[in-house]
Amino acid sequence: MSNPTRQVLAVSALPLLWACIGACLWACTAADYSRRADRDADRILTARHDDVLATREQDALEPEPAAPATEAEAEADLQEPAEVTVLDLRGALAIAYQTNRDFLFERESLRLSALGLSSVRHAFSPQLALTLGYAFGDPADAEHLNTSTAAFSVSQILATGGRLTLDAAAGKSEPGGASPSYDSLVGLTLVQPLLRGGGYEVSHEPLVQAERSLVYALRDFELFRESFSIDVARRFYALVNQKQTIENQRSNLESNEFARRQAEALFAVGRRDELNVLRARRSELTARNDLLQAEEGLRLALDTFRIFLGLPEDQPIDVEADAPAFTPVDFDVDSAIVVAFANRLDLLNRREQLEDVERGVRLAKNDLLPDLDLVLGTRYGTLDAGESPFGGDLERADSSVGVTLGVPIDRLNQRNAYRSAQIALDRAQRSLDQFEDTLRVEIQSSFRELERRELSLEIQRQLIEDQTKNLRIAELRFERGEIENRDVVEANQSLLDAQNALIDEQVSYEIERLELLQDLGILFVDEQGMWKR
Repeated sequence: MSNPTRQVLAVSALPLLWACIGACLWACTAADYSRRADRDADRILTARHDDVLATREQDALEPEPAAPATEAEAEADLQEPAEVTVLDLRGALAIAYQTNRDFLFERESLRLSALGLSSVRHAFSPQLALTLGYAFGDPADAEHLNTSTAAFSVSQILATGGRLTLDAAAGKSEPGGASPSYDSLVGLTLVQPLLRGGGYEVSHEPLVQAERSLVYALRDFELFRESFSIDVARRFYALVNQKQTIENQRSNLESNEFARRQAEALFAVGRRDELNVLRARRSELTARNDLLQAEEGLRLALDTFRIFLGLPEDQPIDVEADAPAFTPVDFDVDSAIVVAFANRLDLLNRREQLEDVERGVRLAKNDLLPDLDLVLGTRYGTLDAGESPFGGDLERADSSVGVTLGVPIDRLNQRNAYRSAQIALDRAQRSLDQFEDTLRVEIQSSFRELERRELSLEIQRQLIEDQTKNLRIAELRFERGEIENRDVVEANQSLLDAQNALIDEQVSYEIERLELLQDLGILFVDEQGMWKR
């Protein structure tokens, strides 16, 4: 006889047992799926690896060994190299405006913005549609019917937000063995939103925003032109800086060569020891090595500038080694800030974009209103087997006046959009305030920086004058045997450093001046990229 208690325990434990078995099966299945997924991935990777990289080492091309130059190549080497194009700043700007890849990209982007506005304008112009159709009847049927149809429509969105649509259709039926019959229909429909979606601001928002976006794009492109011109000038003057530095290093090398020969001559007559000769030779070798490195750096910089300009590889270039002329800035700081707040294109964009955000709040608020639309329609038609299309008198088929109301039961998304628009407005206002505060500080800082650089230019000029005198004194004292040639080397190096520092300051001052003019909104560039002041 079975034990009832045991049966009850067995029955109550059965769901738990099934749950444990299910969990084990799920765990095992998940782990198995993971392993199978890894195996599939490994198999795919192995196969693709073999397809892509298995023969890479065997298929790789190797450069051919250098062959002795042929007579033709030797003659070609003796020929004059390609003529070097020597650029001044105006010429470099003109080329950059024609062939620089970044400039071409930005100009194309502006054109794309104009094309986008053209599409939006088209959407708000009369929309025309024409459809033609012809259906052939079954020739085997004695009463087969051939039909042709033509449908034309034109619609126009109105300044009130409504849409007016005119439809016209004509049909021709040609039953077998009978005269053709015609039918025509003309309809006019007006749908005018009275609450949600009504009004010019709401209905024409895409057009308004597209027009304003093109204005922003034009200003941004003009700012890009200004920044691009400054960038070209910065690159150009960097090359000028390198060239003049090389000239200074050549002069330094000549001075070191003279010092070495002088030390050797004095050593030969017993007036200097060999240490002075070795020191002078070391200074000469160091100056020669510095000159070689500077010349190689200049060649690389010229190639980089050629690529930046967009010129071909077979067109070598050089730049005129003229440092920028010093142009003083004598603006009043407070007046300059007022001018910047009135002229800056990016500030104008930000202010008008704030207006866009404000308009977005009004649009989001309008979206909370109920849908209330007025619908007016009328249709006229003809149906006369003996007339051509639209040949008979049009008779009114029907007319209708209706109002549709959409009750705003669910406006959760619209509510959130309205609140998001309010938050966006607060953020845009704070961002504009921060931009104006930052602009004010940057302009004040630019004036201080220009003043500092102007003083630095005077210091560098005075240093060059002093170091030139110091070098002459050191050379005279060295000839009289009062000092070692180490002092001459140090004086020569100090003069070189002062000359190079002067060039750096001249370039930095000019770039800072151009950037200040841009910050004030008075850096106007012509079609060739050259600024007009």
